[in-house]
Amino acid sequence: MTRRITPCFWFDAQAKEAAELYCSVFADSKITARSPIVTEISVAGQSITLLDGGPKYKPNASISFYYNCESTSDFDRIWNAFAKEGSVLIAAGKYPWSEKYGWIADKFGVCWQLGVSKSKDADRLIPCLMFSGDQYGNADEAIAHYTKIFPNSKADSIQRYKSEPPNSDGKVKHAEILINGQRFILLETAEAHGVEFNEGVSFTVHCEDQKQIDYYWDKLTESGEESMCGWLKDKFGVSWQILPVMLGKLMSDPAKAGKAAKAFMSMRKLNIEQIVQASIA
Repeated sequence: MTRRITPCFWFDAQAKEAAELYCSVFADSKITARSPIVTEISVAGQSITLLDGGPKYKPNASISFYYNCESTSDFDRIWNAFAKEGSVLIAAGKYPWSEKYGWIADKFGVCWQLGVSKSKDADRLIPCLMFSGDQYGNADEAIAHYTKIFPNSKADSIQRYKSEPPNSDGKVKHAEILINGQRFILLETAEAHGVEFNEGVSFTVHCEDQKQIDYYWDKLTESGEESMCGWLKDKFGVSWQILPVMLGKLMSDPAKAGKAAKAFMSMRKLNIEQIVQASIA
């Protein structure tokens, strides 16, 4: 079975605190793993990596996470917890698409769109990519790009602007797509939000072998940018980590972790054989 694409949030020595906050407000959540710089949590069945990477990057509203609450009381509890030291982007209230909805940044800058859905089939946690600024107008291209690269992918629904200045007619107002079987939301706006995609939120693709690593690396770096340690930026500026599944096992082995880390820290695209050989040298 293909592993899910997992979000990664970048923090500055706040990953543990963030994990405790998220697991206290989301009903179906738990901490699944901890290391000196990485905390893993599960929210509504979705794994999320919390990385203590330092002060260089910070999450912003260009990538948010839509969470479908089961009731208005759940909505209020989560909203109030995030509002204590966070900031409201769209006020909580009744909207055409939800009996209650709001967009909020928590104290760490991670942005959440909260809605209410009583449907048992609703996806509880959905990543949302907002194409604004220099990326405005690129949502259609992104939909075609991602659904071509990943298997089991398709555009599920697309709503377009019509007579809604400053947005041009036909631009993507709200699209839901499946990427590798997972639901993502894409939207674009001509309004000036002053945010752009960065490493503050990235997405990890878990690869079973070197062939998969080579494939995703080559496809996602087309007109994009290579970085270090399996990180890259695609043509739209969205950050991805292309990592082998076996890396987790190596890093959990005290006898091999240090050598493996030293090896992959010097790489751009990760090479499984070289990492394995370095870990047993």
